[in-house]
Amino acid sequence: MIEPIALRRKKMLPQWGLKNIPPFSDVPPKDDPKRLARLFTGRREELDRVILPLMDGRNVLVRGMWGVGKTTFILQTLHELSYQAGQLKERLLPIYIDNFKGGTLAEFHRLVLFALATALADKDEEAQAILEAMRGISVSHKRTRAIQGRFEVNLLTVASLGGEASIEAGTEKRVGQDNPEYWIEELLKRAHKRFRHVVIAIDDLDKTDPHPDKFLQVRTMLDGALPLLRSDKCAFILTGRTLTVAQDIYGAILGIFHRQLQLPVLKPEELREIAIKTLNLARLEERPDVYPFSDEAIAEIAARSYGIPRQFNLNCADVLEAAVRLGYETLDAEAFSRCFADVQATISADVEAQVRQLLYIAQKHGGFSQDNRKALDELGWGDFIEILPLLDYLVQRDLMIRQDYAGGVRFIVSARAAKAAELPPPSL
Repeated sequence: MIEPIALRRKKMLPQWGLKNIPPFSDVPPKDDPKRLARLFTGRREELDRVILPLMDGRNVLVRGMWGVGKTTFILQTLHELSYQAGQLKERLLPIYIDNFKGGTLAEFHRLVLFALATALADKDEEAQAILEAMRGISVSHKRTRAIQGRFEVNLLTVASLGGEASIEAGTEKRVGQDNPEYWIEELLKRAHKRFRHVVIAIDDLDKTDPHPDKFLQVRTMLDGALPLLRSDKCAFILTGRTLTVAQDIYGAILGIFHRQLQLPVLKPEELREIAIKTLNLARLEERPDVYPFSDEAIAEIAARSYGIPRQFNLNCADVLEAAVRLGYETLDAEAFSRCFADVQATISADVEAQVRQLLYIAQKHGGFSQDNRKALDELGWGDFIEILPLLDYLVQRDLMIRQDYAGGVRFIVSARAAKAAELPPPSL
């Protein structure tokens, strides 16, 4: 009888010195600041470069490729800001927004308004009323100095949400697509009075199709949001993947960003440190090494991850799972090679024929870029810009890697997807 794989894993964990599965993850622990701080590796210099500008109410833009650790960085920045404000005995309100999927000014304003109302609702009746209205909850406050006002708010949807809330006598304001700016300014004043520092982090500001029209949408949004972005009541830290050099210059000219920070990929020794920290979260007793991985195995994983933490964590997790399936008690160089080949085979089996064709052509010609005409011609696409949305999608699936180089941007096949790119699909 074949041993159930779950039982096999349960037996192997003590042999690996683990009490449970190491939490290698493609996303940071957003709701666990202690664990986030423990796993945070490198970036100390970058962290020090953004703390003072944000404390002083100035904006920061953090750029970097998909998976390089922008989300981890700004989350750690918010926690560090809170800690340092506490050391100064000052109050700081950190707000984190990670679901901005739009790109229009109206969506941007509504999301900031919703975040501010959520942050202040515990001690502010007007903020609570705005929050409930935006959620589509009908509310009515009876106060002698208040009248009823109608809230009509669309929050990232096309459906109209309605509710009633009190407005100070003599000031009837409609909160909707036409004037959320009024309430943003009002809540910012209250937040600034209650907290000396207000820092708003918005992750992946440009999470949209990398097409010229979409880039223009981001630029138009930044232009329209200037009054808010230049507010002296708060500071913004924004992250972006695909903002172009031209857009960065545009933002600098407008005076939106005091500091623009490019996060580099991590060094192999930094990735190794991430592995040790992650393994120690699951170990029976902490160790200073990467066991059950050998040093050679972890070096191979780092090399095949291109310095990208997301790729590294995914590869570590998948190799451990493959080791359970294949029955390896330790992961030396030979065992790693077999396990990683198993990971590649699993990924290859899940890749559809059209994607296999694209990966095959990319592997054959060293990737896709603006100046690589052979790859574009064989694919049958005339313009590099046309294929950008698809390439960006494959990066998010961890099948390709986006690299910056002197000539622009290049997309290459990830090591995880190498087997899927080995042979053309039958249709070729």
